[in-house]
Amino acid sequence: MTETLRTDLEDVYGRYEELRSGVDELQRSIATMQVSSESEDGAVRATVDADGRLINLLLNPDACRDWDANTLARVIVQTVQNASADKYDQIENLVSHHRPAETEA
Repeated sequence: MTETLRTDLEDVYGRYEELRSGVDELQRSIATMQVSSESEDGAVRATVDADGRLINLLLNPDACRDWDANTLARVIVQTVQNASADKYDQIENLVSHHRPAETEA
């Protein structure tokens, strides 16, 4: 094997290892992701996981007393939807930071 070919193969393997490591890190980051969103007035805080499942909901006691059930339900649903939308933005941001740098051919 020529020295040039050996060097090229080592470079390709090195880039492969970097890419694989980045993918593993990306998978770990997404798997452990939690995204929270708060209603405009701060009365409701919802946290979702990477799959968009609600994993935590915090309600200000005043909201429970002052709002009727329909208003509270609407604010909860909107806050959970906002958290889920923010989750997609964070995943997109993570993926864009883990893309390999463009290499010259």
